Amino acid sequence: MSKIWPKKLLILALFVLSISAIIEIVLGRIVVNISNSHPGTVFWKGDAKPVKNDFVYFNFKHEFFPKGLKVLSKKLICLEGDQLLINDQFIICNKQKYPIKRNMKTGSGKLIEQFYYEGIVPNKKAIVWGSNPESFDSRYWGFIDYNKLRTINLIY
Repeated sequence: MSKIWPKKLLILALFVLSISAIIEIVLGRIVVNISNSHPGTVFWKGDAKPVKNDFVYFNFKHEFFPKGLKVLSKKLICLEGDQLLINDQFIICNKQKYPIKRNMKTGSGKLIEQFYYEGIVPNKKAIVWGSNPESFDSRYWGFIDYNKLRTINLIY
């Protein structure tokens, strides 16, 4: 049996710690979307301030979400100062139309609160949209704080 010298053991330990840190950083930045909002997509969490049409993620809680679901990903479509209309068929931001379909009840029959709006997006607020016409997005819960949004970049 060969003897492992302390120096070699220290180098091995540092190597293993470095590799595990790199794996943790990479896996902590990858977002695999399993919802119908952006089906089959893989994102990389970014650090840049989001701009219109960026994909974003944010912490969000709602009574209709499954337990443990705390993070959503959507597309940022409207920012403070933009002209906004949310009706039964579209979210319209500065004349750009995003189609929607409204569900009035959940599958279990609970009423879903609806959000309608016509006017200017308030300061430090944003509107997000899921590309699935039945997505659970701003058509139901309205504005989100812009500062809560973080970018995600499409990988695949």
